[in-house]
Amino acid sequence: MQLDTNQKKAVNHTIGPAIVIAGPGSGKTTVVTARILNLIQRHNIPPSHILAIAFNRKAVEEMETRILRGLVSSKPIDQTEPDKKPEIRTLHAFGKDIIVENYKRAGFRERPEIWTGQIDQIISEERGHIEQKASITSVAIYKIESQKTGRCYIGQTTNPERRRKEHFSHSSNDRLRQAIRSEGETTFTFEVLEWVPGREANRREAHWIAFYRERASVFNRADPLRVTYSNQLILEMFCQHFDIPYTEHLDRDPDFENLRERFNDIKETVMRAKRQVTTGLFDPTNLEDRVAQVFAVKYETLKTEANAVDFEDMIIHAANLLENHPDLRRTYRDKYPYVLVDEFQDISPADFRLISLLSENLFAVGDDDQAIYSFRGGDSRIMQDFTNQRDVKKYEITRNYRSTSTIVEHARALIERNTPRIRKNLRAYNPIQKNIKIVETTSETVVATLLGELESSQETAVLARTNYETERIQEILAKYTTSAEVTTIHKAKGREWEKVILVHNTLERRFPRRDSEILEARRVFYVATTRAKSALVVLGGRCPFVPEFEKIPKTVGYYFRQIGYWWRRKRWKK
Repeated sequence: MQLDTNQKKAVNHTIGPAIVIAGPGSGKTTVVTARILNLIQRHNIPPSHILAIAFNRKAVEEMETRILRGLVSSKPIDQTEPDKKPEIRTLHAFGKDIIVENYKRAGFRERPEIWTGQIDQIISEERGHIEQKASITSVAIYKIESQKTGRCYIGQTTNPERRRKEHFSHSSNDRLRQAIRSEGETTFTFEVLEWVPGREANRREAHWIAFYRERASVFNRADPLRVTYSNQLILEMFCQHFDIPYTEHLDRDPDFENLRERFNDIKETVMRAKRQVTTGLFDPTNLEDRVAQVFAVKYETLKTEANAVDFEDMIIHAANLLENHPDLRRTYRDKYPYVLVDEFQDISPADFRLISLLSENLFAVGDDDQAIYSFRGGDSRIMQDFTNQRDVKKYEITRNYRSTSTIVEHARALIERNTPRIRKNLRAYNPIQKNIKIVETTSETVVATLLGELESSQETAVLARTNYETERIQEILAKYTTSAEVTTIHKAKGREWEKVILVHNTLERRFPRRDSEILEARRVFYVATTRAKSALVVLGGRCPFVPEFEKIPKTVGYYFRQIGYWWRRKRWKK
């Protein structure tokens, strides 16, 4: 395989820790593959002494194919002999191997069962318990009425006295709160109209609203003061179920609203916490989020009773085994003296804990500018800290072989606004300069604009921020064309197309989100733009990254790169 000068330097690294600082389209997987072949073919390292860690199963398969092709091209091998091939695994699969081979030392009575979707089932059951309890509990339908105007407010609660105090001290209903302030608390009465089972609460609440609305019209009065409180019962049941203290004005408390959201994202909350474990085993009682803590205790108890492990346990238990059993750690170090890790920027603290126990000859490849998995526990600071270690040999492969010089220059202008980051000399191999199209669109104009951009015969991908947007775009395109492939930016990572259309801030969801970390959101935008080979179109509304991406700072380095592109274009034309 053809390698440039910097790639060759990295590939020829032999012993000691090393980091390869890469850029998009620079051949990260090529370098990992070439180094493995180099160790085997030039340094006579037995293939079975090499362990390569890839980010996912697809990356494993791609690396296996490349290495096998390289080995076969130099010398036919017998694929039935495992010692003739290097070990290429995801980190989770490798951790699973350690646990399965040493399950008794890990504290399991027999080989553990692997749990995959069980957490989703348990979450569903928890939600069902809350809803079931809500359906049978006694609920008060109450009325707050102004003796002065006759206007009234209807609501539901399991605790009328508490709810009455909440309303009269600081009602969560804006109109009712204003009425109480202007008319005075003493002019309002609080009355329980009836007690009903929870399953009847919404229907009976609606009945009383209709009753008082009709009465108001008969007496020529305004409509009742009212806001729908159909979720009030669930909120109160939610607090009881997770043993969360019920505070006044709970339904307008932003912290409580976040608790409800966190229940929807509870799987990621727990798994993200497990990816931060750097010592011992996971202790669910250490979770600060009360909802996640109560759920995690129950989940971990059920898993232990079933003699099972989930994906994150594979890494945590494996690392714990190697730390607590030095003889076992020596066994694996002797078995795999050469360890290579791809996509190093996306590893979590728990991942690095296991990786760092394996070999002193750690060869890591990554790009901290493409670290976009913090929501899964990934932490690009691990790569930055590893790079700064004195004994780590540093290599840089930052020439982009995928995109035109125009795309690379604009993407560079965007990502260099991030700090801290590892500085890189990003530049393009392809000197062609072709304008990038940036078009402001609205929900009304995006369809026509998108369809116009899909008319070319180029291989094209439409990228969106979330699955929700992907689904929306696919729904729109299905009515007119089937020529595009539509995906999210995260799923597009590691892939490339001749033409990329990035759709943002047009289909309701904001980019970046108000609660997102701005550095990572900018990296997501950067990853999207660098998927394009020759044509890039950015469609959407207002986004802070568009002007950053659009304007290229004219530094001294920029002019030197332009001279290089000009010279290479002249040579290409000849």
